[in-house]
Amino acid sequence: MVGPGGGDFAPSISTAGGKMGGGKSIVTGKKSSVSEKSKKKLRGKKKRGERDWSDVRLKDRKEGLVEKFLERHGYSHSETAGKPNTYTYDKGGKVKAYSETAKGHKSGVSVKTFNNPTLKSLRDWMGY
Repeated sequence: MVGPGGGDFAPSISTAGGKMGGGKSIVTGKKSSVSEKSKKKLRGKKKRGERDWSDVRLKDRKEGLVEKFLERHGYSHSETAGKPNTYTYDKGGKVKAYSETAKGHKSGVSVKTFNNPTLKSLRDWMGY
């Protein structure tokens, strides 16, 4: 092809997102900043329809979500605070979940207070 001014030139080939093959930047020639850990995390993600509670978005905060979530995981409502695998309400309307813990030869009860949490934070606490 003949370019402006009469010289020959090859047409440029566009690459989407400014990247060349191999994940290197056209400008700097360095590899992209996406880590292998991030790539693995994205590959392991389940689609919304495939996970539990698929009708609730991870960022949703719905009334009664904490109670339903805890009950589905074996917790029950109790008027007495401190019993393992139970939950209570405090004066501010927050939900307190009591879990049995063991460290070495000692055992006890841990407390987690929820104040209108998202489904994602509940799942993270439960260890999903």
